[in-house]
Amino acid sequence: MVLLMTVSTALCGGSWSSVALVFLASAAGQATVGWTNDVHDAAADRAAGRSNKPTVRGDLRPEDLRLPILLSATLTITLSFFAAGWVGGAAHIAAVASALVYNFFLARTVWSWVPYAVSFALMPAFIAQASSPTLWPSFPLIALSVLVGVTAHLLNAIPDIDIDRETGWGGLAVSLGKRRSGVLVVVLVIVGVACLGVVINDVLMG
Repeated sequence: MVLLMTVSTALCGGSWSSVALVFLASAAGQATVGWTNDVHDAAADRAAGRSNKPTVRGDLRPEDLRLPILLSATLTITLSFFAAGWVGGAAHIAAVASALVYNFFLARTVWSWVPYAVSFALMPAFIAQASSPTLWPSFPLIALSVLVGVTAHLLNAIPDIDIDRETGWGGLAVSLGKRRSGVLVVVLVIVGVACLGVVINDVLMG
Protein backbone atom coordinates (compact mmCIF):
# COMPACT_ATOMS: atom_id res chain seq x y z
CA MET A 1 0.00 0.00 0.00
CA VAL A 2 2.82 2.41 0.87
CA LEU A 3 4.56 1.71 -2.43
CA LEU A 4 1.30 2.03 -4.39
CA MET A 5 0.49 5.41 -2.88
CA THR A 6 4.03 6.68 -3.41
CA VAL A 7 4.21 5.57 -7.04
CA SER A 8 0.69 6.92 -7.71
CA THR A 9 1.71 10.34 -6.42
CA ALA A 10 4.74 10.34 -8.72
CA LEU A 11 2.62 9.29 -11.72
CA CYS A 12 0.12 12.06 -10.98
CA GLY A 13 2.87 14.64 -11.28
CA GLY A 14 3.78 15.18 -7.67
CA SER A 15 7.11 16.81 -6.87
CA TRP A 16 9.93 14.79 -5.35
CA SER A 17 9.24 16.38 -1.99
CA SER A 18 5.55 15.49 -2.23
CA VAL A 19 6.37 11.92 -3.20
CA ALA A 20 8.76 11.62 -0.25
CA LEU A 21 6.19 13.06 2.17
CA VAL A 22 3.48 10.70 0.89
CA PHE A 23 5.86 7.79 1.41
CA LEU A 24 6.63 8.85 4.97
CA ALA A 25 3.01 9.69 5.87
CA SER A 26 1.64 6.45 4.43
CA ALA A 27 4.40 4.40 6.09
CA ALA A 28 3.61 6.01 9.44
CA GLY A 29 -0.10 5.36 8.92
CA GLN A 30 0.46 1.72 8.03
CA ALA A 31 2.71 1.30 11.06
CA THR A 32 0.02 2.79 13.31
CA VAL A 33 -2.63 0.45 11.95
CA GLY A 34 -0.42 -2.64 12.00
CA TRP A 35 0.99 -2.11 15.49
CA THR A 36 -2.44 -1.27 16.88
CA ASN A 37 -3.77 -4.49 15.41
CA ASP A 38 -0.92 -6.46 16.99
CA VAL A 39 -1.67 -4.98 20.41
CA HIS A 40 -5.44 -5.33 20.24
CA ASP A 41 -5.45 -8.88 18.86
CA ALA A 42 -2.45 -10.25 20.77
CA ALA A 43 -4.45 -12.72 22.87
CA ALA A 44 -6.63 -13.79 19.96
CA ASP A 45 -3.60 -14.24 17.69
CA ARG A 46 -1.94 -16.46 20.27
CA ALA A 47 -5.09 -18.55 20.58
CA ALA A 48 -5.21 -18.93 16.80
CA GLY A 49 -1.52 -19.82 16.61
CA ARG A 50 -0.58 -16.98 14.28
CA SER A 51 3.15 -17.40 14.78
CA ASN A 52 3.99 -14.79 12.13
CA LYS A 53 3.07 -12.07 14.64
CA PRO A 54 5.94 -10.83 16.87
CA THR A 55 3.57 -10.58 19.83
CA VAL A 56 2.76 -14.28 19.40
CA ARG A 57 6.36 -15.42 19.00
CA GLY A 58 7.31 -13.52 22.13
CA ASP A 59 9.63 -11.10 20.33
CA LEU A 60 7.53 -8.20 21.60
CA ARG A 61 5.14 -7.62 24.44
CA PRO A 62 1.97 -5.71 23.46
CA GLU A 63 2.84 -2.94 25.90
CA ASP A 64 6.19 -2.44 24.14
CA LEU A 65 4.31 -1.07 21.15
CA ARG A 66 2.45 1.71 22.96
CA LEU A 67 5.16 4.34 22.52
CA PRO A 68 5.85 3.43 18.86
CA ILE A 69 2.12 3.68 18.18
CA LEU A 70 1.95 7.12 19.77
CA LEU A 71 4.94 8.31 17.74
CA SER A 72 3.69 6.84 14.45
CA ALA A 73 0.21 8.32 14.96
CA THR A 74 1.71 11.74 15.64
CA LEU A 75 3.88 11.47 12.54
CA THR A 76 0.88 10.33 10.48
CA ILE A 77 -1.11 13.43 11.37
CA THR A 78 1.77 15.86 10.90
CA LEU A 79 3.17 14.38 7.69
CA SER A 80 -0.27 13.97 6.10
CA PHE A 81 -0.93 17.71 6.29
CA PHE A 82 2.57 18.53 5.04
CA ALA A 83 2.15 16.11 2.14
CA ALA A 84 -1.33 17.04 0.92
CA GLY A 85 -2.56 20.16 2.66
CA TRP A 86 -5.57 20.41 4.92
CA VAL A 87 -8.07 18.58 2.71
CA GLY A 88 -5.82 15.83 1.38
CA GLY A 89 -4.16 15.41 4.77
CA ALA A 90 -7.52 15.10 6.48
CA ALA A 91 -8.50 12.44 3.92
CA HIS A 92 -5.45 10.35 4.79
CA ILE A 93 -5.96 10.78 8.53
CA ALA A 94 -9.61 9.75 8.13
CA ALA A 95 -8.51 6.70 6.15
CA VAL A 96 -6.16 5.64 8.95
CA ALA A 97 -8.89 6.31 11.51
CA SER A 98 -11.24 4.10 9.52
CA ALA A 99 -8.67 1.31 9.60
CA LEU A 100 -8.45 1.72 13.39
CA VAL A 101 -12.24 1.40 13.61
CA TYR A 102 -11.81 -1.91 11.79
CA ASN A 103 -9.17 -3.06 14.27
CA PHE A 104 -11.13 -2.15 17.39
CA PHE A 105 -14.79 -2.57 16.44
CA LEU A 106 -15.70 -4.07 13.06
CA ALA A 107 -13.07 -6.69 12.21
CA ARG A 108 -15.14 -9.55 13.60
CA THR A 109 -18.55 -8.39 12.37
CA VAL A 110 -20.44 -8.63 9.09
CA TRP A 111 -19.54 -4.94 8.60
CA SER A 112 -15.83 -5.73 8.38
CA TRP A 113 -15.77 -4.58 4.75
CA VAL A 114 -16.91 -1.02 5.53
CA PRO A 115 -13.58 0.38 6.85
CA TYR A 116 -11.80 -1.05 3.80
CA ALA A 117 -14.29 0.65 1.50
CA VAL A 118 -13.97 3.97 3.36
CA SER A 119 -10.17 3.92 3.62
CA PHE A 120 -9.62 3.00 -0.01
CA ALA A 121 -12.17 5.60 -1.14
CA LEU A 122 -10.22 8.33 0.66
CA MET A 123 -6.81 7.37 -0.73
CA PRO A 124 -7.30 8.98 -4.18
CA ALA A 125 -8.08 12.33 -2.54
CA PHE A 126 -4.87 12.18 -0.52
CA ILE A 127 -2.79 11.24 -3.57
CA ALA A 128 -4.44 13.82 -5.81
CA GLN A 129 -4.03 16.67 -3.34
CA ALA A 130 -0.43 15.68 -2.65
CA SER A 131 0.23 15.84 -6.39
CA SER A 132 -1.49 19.19 -6.94
CA PRO A 133 -3.96 21.34 -4.96
CA THR A 134 -6.08 21.62 -8.11
CA LEU A 135 -6.26 17.86 -8.75
CA TRP A 136 -9.31 15.89 -7.61
CA PRO A 137 -10.18 12.21 -8.12
CA SER A 138 -13.06 11.35 -10.40
CA PHE A 139 -16.08 9.38 -9.20
CA PRO A 140 -15.15 6.28 -11.28
CA LEU A 141 -11.69 6.30 -9.67
CA ILE A 142 -13.21 6.49 -6.19
CA ALA A 143 -15.62 3.68 -7.07
CA LEU A 144 -12.72 1.59 -8.36
CA SER A 145 -10.82 2.21 -5.14
CA VAL A 146 -13.79 1.04 -3.07
CA LEU A 147 -14.06 -2.14 -5.13
CA VAL A 148 -10.34 -2.81 -4.77
CA GLY A 149 -10.54 -2.29 -1.01
CA VAL A 150 -13.45 -4.67 -0.46
CA THR A 151 -11.90 -7.25 -2.80
CA ALA A 152 -8.59 -7.04 -0.94
CA HIS A 153 -10.41 -7.54 2.36
CA LEU A 154 -12.17 -10.67 1.11
CA LEU A 155 -9.03 -12.15 -0.45
CA ASN A 156 -7.19 -11.57 2.80
CA ALA A 157 -9.97 -13.11 4.91
CA ILE A 158 -10.95 -16.15 2.81
CA PRO A 159 -7.88 -18.29 3.68
CA ASP A 160 -8.57 -17.78 7.42
CA ILE A 161 -12.29 -18.57 7.39
CA ASP A 162 -11.92 -22.00 9.03
CA ILE A 163 -9.58 -20.71 11.74
CA ASP A 164 -11.81 -17.71 12.42
CA ARG A 165 -14.86 -19.94 12.79
CA GLU A 166 -13.06 -22.23 15.21
CA THR A 167 -12.09 -19.27 17.38
CA GLY A 168 -15.59 -17.78 17.21
CA TRP A 169 -14.60 -14.76 15.16
CA GLY A 170 -16.93 -13.14 12.64
CA GLY A 171 -16.37 -11.01 9.56
CA LEU A 172 -17.99 -10.76 6.17
CA ALA A 173 -16.06 -13.71 4.70
CA VAL A 174 -16.91 -15.89 7.70
CA SER A 175 -20.58 -14.97 7.35
CA LEU A 176 -20.65 -15.74 3.63
CA GLY A 177 -18.42 -18.81 3.61
CA LYS A 178 -15.71 -19.64 1.11
CA ARG A 179 -17.93 -20.32 -1.90
CA ARG A 180 -20.09 -17.22 -1.65
CA SER A 181 -17.11 -15.08 -0.75
CA GLY A 182 -15.35 -16.35 -3.87
CA VAL A 183 -18.38 -15.54 -6.00
CA LEU A 184 -18.53 -12.04 -4.54
CA VAL A 185 -14.84 -11.53 -5.31
CA VAL A 186 -15.46 -12.48 -8.94
CA VAL A 187 -18.38 -10.05 -9.17
CA LEU A 188 -16.34 -7.25 -7.61
CA VAL A 189 -13.45 -7.90 -9.98
CA ILE A 190 -15.76 -7.77 -13.01
CA VAL A 191 -17.31 -4.48 -11.87
CA GLY A 192 -13.84 -3.20 -11.02
CA VAL A 193 -12.56 -3.95 -14.51
CA ALA A 194 -15.48 -1.98 -15.93
CA CYS A 195 -14.65 0.96 -13.64
CA LEU A 196 -11.00 0.71 -14.64
CA GLY A 197 -12.04 0.97 -18.28
CA VAL A 198 -13.96 4.16 -17.52
CA VAL A 199 -11.00 5.59 -15.61
CA ILE A 200 -8.58 4.83 -18.45
CA ASN A 201 -10.99 6.34 -20.97
CA ASP A 202 -11.28 9.50 -18.86
CA VAL A 203 -7.49 9.77 -18.72
CA LEU A 204 -7.11 9.31 -22.47
CA MET A 205 -9.91 11.74 -23.28
CA GLY A 206 -8.56 14.28 -20.79
